[in-house]
Amino acid sequence: MVNKTGAPAEVMAVLRAYTDAVLLIEPLQLKVWKTAGVTLTQLRILRTLREGMCSATELAQAAGLSAPSLTRVLDRLQDLGLVRRSSDPTDRRRIGVRITPAGEDLLGNQHVWADTTFARVVEEMTSAERQEFVHVIRSFVSRVLDAQRAAQQG
Repeated sequence: MVNKTGAPAEVMAVLRAYTDAVLLIEPLQLKVWKTAGVTLTQLRILRTLREGMCSATELAQAAGLSAPSLTRVLDRLQDLGLVRRSSDPTDRRRIGVRITPAGEDLLGNQHVWADTTFARVVEEMTSAERQEFVHVIRSFVSRVLDAQRAAQQG
């Protein structure tokens, strides 16, 4: 069955389920913002840097930000001790950005999850259900990131 947008009903069901999950996480995201003092954009930058050092240009493209906007975001993250910028030894005009241990700690912040419905539900899942959930989510995220990178390059 196809809906008004032309997408199969099964595709729309996946997109609705994903949207529902994202909306569930918003209150928890607010808790992170309040306790850590970082925005969603700043968290997105940190998550990107978790994969490894990036140039400022690569980071701006990945985050969908202009160079001046990225500079302000990086200034704030550096002030918080969450990222470190350094000149590329082979090209001093190129600035490399790396996540710091404090930034890694923030992303792995487990106390935000403590005593949440999310944690209780995950604890109630079987080991197989948790493994399958992680596999499906990571696969989805990987595919979306790959598609975004491909769209930016071509």
